Amino acid sequence: MSIYKKFYLLLTVILLYTSFSFAQFSAKPLQLIPPITIENEITTPNSKEFGTVDRRGLVFGINMGMLKANGHSALYYNGSPDNENNIKYILDNKYYNDEIKKQLNNYAFKLYSFPTTMSYDASIMVGFHARYNFTNTAGIFIQFNFSKLNTTGQFALSTDSVNYTSQASLRYYSIYGQEQRSYIDIGFQKQWFLGKLSNFFFEGGINFTNVLVKKSGIIIGDLDYSIVNVYGSQKYIPNAGMQPYDIRQGGIGFGVFGGGGVCLNFNEKLSIEPGLNVYYQSINLANYDQYRINYTLFVRLVLRDFL
Repeated sequence: MSIYKKFYLLLTVILLYTSFSFAQFSAKPLQLIPPITIENEITTPNSKEFGTVDRRGLVFGINMGMLKANGHSALYYNGSPDNENNIKYILDNKYYNDEIKKQLNNYAFKLYSFPTTMSYDASIMVGFHARYNFTNTAGIFIQFNFSKLNTTGQFALSTDSVNYTSQASLRYYSIYGQEQRSYIDIGFQKQWFLGKLSNFFFEGGINFTNVLVKKSGIIIGDLDYSIVNVYGSQKYIPNAGMQPYDIRQGGIGFGVFGGGGVCLNFNEKLSIEPGLNVYYQSINLANYDQYRINYTLFVRLVLRDFL
């Protein structure tokens, strides 16, 4: 079973649990929650009623979920001549060009097109969460999440026609990119009572995202080329002992986020918070750092008083 199917199965179990909890709550007459005071927050350690257990203080969580990233920044990897990583870096090099020509049965070729739309694959996101609850229903938090994203597309080379006609032959090949994202979220969470076993919550705040390009390349037949220029103004010459530069592409972008979910209270020390967050953020990739919307679907395991 793939990790995505396991994640969907876990969400299904959580949603069934939430439905059962909400059904129990709905079957009873609606009661207003009394104002939270020190007297009704701190009661016996065995009490499980929301508002009667002291939930103030520091809690820790483990995040696991999926990131669906906006495809706009994926165009950074499309090999356009205007991008800092572009296909012509390979095609215009005499030595690379000769290797490619052999793959094409010695036909002359040129770049015909590059992808104008690209998207990221849905990716797993994992991280850590720390929250300080200053009341039973409200707190501030910081969390760190990490994800690795992949994107692929196709570009075309135009070659001389095999039949020597006036019409050129087009051959399509893969172009790809990979990046690593590190999210830092600082926010506020507010909860509302649903039932004995569950609460609804909203959270939002500011976001800092550091992106690091890991791969940007093309595949032509058996040849796999990185299109990151690691030699600067020098032209690559094989077996010349050239020293490549250590290239770091990416940087820190900023944004805001908001979302919500359901808090499922298993006992006084353990709860699970499935939810959805929407980010309006800038991904710091050259020429593609405009603000766009990204989504995360997550499950957060929250632990209290475990120290």
